[in-house]
Amino acid sequence: MRAMSKRLIIEKTEILKGVITAPPSKSYTHRAIIIGSMASRARILNPLKSDDTWHTVRAWRILGAKIKIKKDTEGKWKEIEIQGFNGRPEPEKKKINVGESGTLLRFILPVVCLAEGTFIIDGKGTLKRRPNRSSVSALRQMGVDISAARGFRVPIKIKATGKLKGGVIYVDPKETSQVVSALLITAPLLSEETKIITGRDLVSKPYVDITIDVLKWAGIKIEETGKGYIVKPGQKFKPEGPFVVPGDYSSSAFLLAAACLVKSDLTIKNLKEDKQGDRRIVEILEKMGAHIERRNNALRVRGPFGLKGISADCKDTPDLVPVLTVLGCFAKGRMRITNVRHLAYKESNRLFSIADQLNKMGACIKVDKESGSVTVEKPLPEKIGTYVFPRVQNDHRVAMALSLIGLRAEKIIIKGSNCISKSYPCFVRDLRTLGARIKEV
Repeated sequence: MRAMSKRLIIEKTEILKGVITAPPSKSYTHRAIIIGSMASRARILNPLKSDDTWHTVRAWRILGAKIKIKKDTEGKWKEIEIQGFNGRPEPEKKKINVGESGTLLRFILPVVCLAEGTFIIDGKGTLKRRPNRSSVSALRQMGVDISAARGFRVPIKIKATGKLKGGVIYVDPKETSQVVSALLITAPLLSEETKIITGRDLVSKPYVDITIDVLKWAGIKIEETGKGYIVKPGQKFKPEGPFVVPGDYSSSAFLLAAACLVKSDLTIKNLKEDKQGDRRIVEILEKMGAHIERRNNALRVRGPFGLKGISADCKDTPDLVPVLTVLGCFAKGRMRITNVRHLAYKESNRLFSIADQLNKMGACIKVDKESGSVTVEKPLPEKIGTYVFPRVQNDHRVAMALSLIGLRAEKIIIKGSNCISKSYPCFVRDLRTLGARIKEV
């Protein structure tokens, strides 16, 4: 049954003040559940409960992992205990739906190949439109009988024999780094060495670094070369103690940006200097004119700031583009975001989805799809009245980015805000706790 569409209403806010604990990292949670399930036993602390991570739990249960979730008094996930399948999945179903999670889709494909039988991997919503050429190509190189719907989209059919070939695997570096992460998780179990060749132009590389970070926890060794990665065969997944999921910079970026736009005194706790590429949001905001204090694992922002437009290369940090585009609409001077052609393969075509919305409000944003750049040529008007965004293409990051405009507008209404729960279910609650005039109805 389809959930009723919700609306997000945001009104002009005078001040944001308070202390917030960053939501747990979605990227780390995905990988900890998946890699922990490849072992015999694993324990995860501070995991993120979201639509995407719930689909990961469901999918890995189908593959044979026994996953027990412990919740706190508010219903958020506190701990996950996993009895894994030791690298030998025994799926209880032949058809697995991964929801709208691109990460889950790319990660599950090679793991399913370690089972035996014919399997259908499907998805829903925006995932139906996202291509998977790189995944299909890589697995065919590994000897897999795999086919996909037109345009390399789901559903994807795999005739699995329980075996994968290693050897040299070439992966297109310009579509997504998730294929590389997926192969790194599976390759340690193979009987021959695997060399993954990407070249030097791999997009979103920090997400691969996150994967390697979690694999290290599980006792897996990966060698990085100038051209890609080498994985030795016959390794065992043996996690050392519990994995503690750090705070999420991707989600916290929206709170940091909000604090730059209005009078504020905001502290966000549990933001470590780890492998997340999106921690670069701090550096970018400071270049734009913000002042951010770091003390231990907390960030403090006391806004507002007179922001200035800069040039930001977001090849490794595509999830920051929606929020940076909105900030550029409140900055003085041109804001240019480069090296983001791969944004076309996200929940929406983010090269255009947020720019089109902001242009309708009076900004001037130019998109060059060939070079993969987004340029804010003219900001939004100083005075913003009431505006309704009728659709956000079910893209959680676009919805959260556009909501920030409401802090400086008379009123902003965003239809279809349900999608925010894909990555940051507590977004509205956290902003309201800080004093924002925001509600979801």
